[in-house]
Amino acid sequence: MTTRKTMTEETPKKKPIKITEKQEELLRKIANAIATRRMSSPTIFFLESVQPLNFIASQFMAYVEPFLTFVLPRDAYNDIQQVLEQRKGIDYFLDILEDEEFKFQKHEKQVRQDIKNMKKMEKIAKAEKKEFLKKLKKAEEEK
Repeated sequence: MTTRKTMTEETPKKKPIKITEKQEELLRKIANAIATRRMSSPTIFFLESVQPLNFIASQFMAYVEPFLTFVLPRDAYNDIQQVLEQRKGIDYFLDILEDEEFKFQKHEKQVRQDIKNMKKMEKIAKAEKKEFLKKLKKAEEEK
């Protein structure tokens, strides 16, 4: 799915940019929302294509801040803007997005496996129930 280096749980997390824990948490929330909606690929494609314009985008965000902070919380908006001002900000967000996508896919795979196992268990339970009813019927006939 991804063309970039995918982070796994074992790889140490490097912070190539100056970022606070609050900003990292906000980026993870956004990345998780994107991953759960299965929009990671289009988002990665878009961000990779506009990456050279990240500083311009952050300055544009400063320009439209009075209008957009009616809809978004001001702190979150400013945090996103501060991350975009840094040259490696989009790269860092893409790493987080790919990490969240990996976690989401892993979770989805586990859910599919659980469903498959439940169906197998249902089949076995039906077969055992059928055998039990046959034995019960046989026992009643012998009486």
